[in-house]
Amino acid sequence: MATPPAQASTGWIYISFPKWLGNCPAGGSVFAILAAVGNTWTTGGKFDWGDDLVYAKVNLNKSQQVSAQVWCAKKPGKTKPERFPISHAVTQSIKPTRNGQTVWVGLSGVRY
Repeated sequence: MATPPAQASTGWIYISFPKWLGNCPAGGSVFAILAAVGNTWTTGGKFDWGDDLVYAKVNLNKSQQVSAQVWCAKKPGKTKPERFPISHAVTQSIKPTRNGQTVWVGLSGVRY
């Protein structure tokens, strides 16, 4: 009797979109992120704003796509602005290995 395939375990990781990895090519710093990871997690159509980091549910030890719209601001404020003037898209494949891991993602690639 064949055994069913094991399901991938899930975990929660930090995904950072730092400037040093090619984000904000027109200047400024990451201020808001609209993101999704495979079929496990999304910002739900709402911006995660105020820094360059999201906390996302992922499949551990499995490659999956991170897709994000990243907004940059030359002078990020303390309150959510009415609009985000500088934006770019980032799509990369990640393979997180442990709960609580930080993965850095940008136009120039991925770092663990």
